[in-house]
Amino acid sequence: MKVLKRISSVIDLINDWVGRICSFAVIGVLAVIVIEVVMRRLLHSPQIWTQDSICMIFGCYIILVCAYGFQKKAFVAVDVLYARLKPLAQNILHLITYIIFLVPFAFVLVLESFTFFLKAFMTGEKSYSVWAPPTWPVKLCLFLGITLLALQGFSEIIKCVCNIADELQKKKQQEELEGGAEG
Repeated sequence: MKVLKRISSVIDLINDWVGRICSFAVIGVLAVIVIEVVMRRLLHSPQIWTQDSICMIFGCYIILVCAYGFQKKAFVAVDVLYARLKPLAQNILHLITYIIFLVPFAFVLVLESFTFFLKAFMTGEKSYSVWAPPTWPVKLCLFLGITLLALQGFSEIIKCVCNIADELQKKKQQEELEGGAEG
């Protein structure tokens, strides 16, 4: 279990750092928006690169902080039934839903996003705008973000397994104490 917990903590640390670092991309989006507003409104000189830049930076930001959000439980969840369950049942429910939904989803998306990136990189694909920047950097971010999300899912599965093992161990110890007290 110690090895699994260590693997989980390394994945968590990586996603924590990536999430914190990539969160500064919002400043890049804000800077490009300010530049566009100043150029368009004050200098009467709109730029062709700003719209694409905003979309590309924001797209990279969203996908790269996705695993961080998953790790920090930042996504919307309806926990009406879940909150009433005991910790063992909660962990079992999480484990089942991660294995049924997250694992196949992440597996397919990691493979497809890599193919998506590789095709764009190999062909020199460009955006359809007038500025026509290359699309592969954004597609690389998509692949990296999905990979980080899959790794975070693996970390969450490890945590569930460890929590289930800990709960079962507690339950066993509790039963032994109760059995010893009766005898």
